[in-house]
Amino acid sequence: IADMRIRVQNIMQSMNFIIALVIGSAAALAFIVLFNLGNINISERVREIATLKVLGFYPRESGAYVFRESMVLSVMGIVVGLPLGVLLHTFVMSQLKVDMVSFHVQILPLSYVYSVVAVIGFTVCVDLIMRRKIERIDMAESLKSIE
Repeated sequence: IADMRIRVQNIMQSMNFIIALVIGSAAALAFIVLFNLGNINISERVREIATLKVLGFYPRESGAYVFRESMVLSVMGIVVGLPLGVLLHTFVMSQLKVDMVSFHVQILPLSYVYSVVAVIGFTVCVDLIMRRKIERIDMAESLKSIE
């Protein structure tokens, strides 16, 4: 029994390492996708943003105008991603079959809260970073350029 207990503890330590790696990779992917989405959004709308700045919009208003889209997309991603994540988790756990070890599949409600908070946190973080890019847009040069 002691040997079995040591084996199970080793398996669980390996699982914890793999879980941390997957969570870290998912977080990095989420940040990169949101950053690229914001960057492309701003790059394609430079003239539009410059026009808003010329019209006298405050930086906070012009930022809200641009980043409202990314916030809506993030919320849509949460709504679609949570159920799909449950399905993926169920599939992965059904594939983990180790000799003499069975895993009880359970997702705590706090896990959903962590997921939602992480995605919203990444979205806000990317928005704050991208606001600097909006502030650096030269109104005169942007409006002079020919598309």
